[in-house]
Amino acid sequence: MSKNNKFLLLLLITLFLSVPASLFAQPPNFSIATTFQIPDKDLEDGDIISLDREKNQMVRSRIPYDEQTYGVYVKYPKIVYHNSNSVFPIAKTGEISVNVTTINGPIKVGDYVSSSEIPGKGQKASEFTGYMLGVALASFGEKDGIELVYKDKKLRSGQVIVAVGIGPASPALIKAAGGFFGTFRSISSSFLSNIATSRQAEKIFRYFLAASVAIISILVSLFFFGKNVTKGIEMIGRNPLAKVPIQSMILVNVLIIAVIALGGIILSLIILSL
Repeated sequence: MSKNNKFLLLLLITLFLSVPASLFAQPPNFSIATTFQIPDKDLEDGDIISLDREKNQMVRSRIPYDEQTYGVYVKYPKIVYHNSNSVFPIAKTGEISVNVTTINGPIKVGDYVSSSEIPGKGQKASEFTGYMLGVALASFGEKDGIELVYKDKKLRSGQVIVAVGIGPASPALIKAAGGFFGTFRSISSSFLSNIATSRQAEKIFRYFLAASVAIISILVSLFFFGKNVTKGIEMIGRNPLAKVPIQSMILVNVLIIAVIALGGIILSLIILSL
């Protein structure tokens, strides 16, 4: 090995050993976000966001274990996909700094974190039958963050890094929290949430079905009866003496095409109105 190579190797080893060990102990704050509109002037970086289906918009979560939890508002995400006219990045996965309080007790490493009744703020999950935001990668106790008074109760408020993965808690924790009934409630909650989520997919499917019915009806009518119209026009040129009956035949076929196409369009409108 040449002297230059030895020098470079020694330099790299020295730089590696000089990096503080605490740097490797800290989990990276990594997130991928998509922008949305959030009409909330009190929104803060790290707030938990839910989907309000009645208003059809994103709002700060304010229901404990909210099954409509969508993600976390990240002011400066590592990667962001911009929707048109939307400016607030929301991350659904990643290791993210989340706003939390001690409303449900101190948070320890490995605890599940869920939404709470305090808008946008997470809490330690003591029930495992609703939806979790993710798992805490750091602790947050009674001496961390700043003081927050909520309903005449003194709490601590701050941020903790959470491995975000929205959904029901693991089966083991559900069993520990409620046995058979806990498992049943979790399955029921997941089923109802899936039904609610599928409504949007159902709406898209109805639009697709309605468009397909309209297009197919028009194409079928043109395929079967459009030929008669074309042949009738050719027959007029070959046999001018039979012009009147041929024109009548053409008119009948045109009317049939119009009736079938109109029927398809009406059926499409009925499908959309269901």
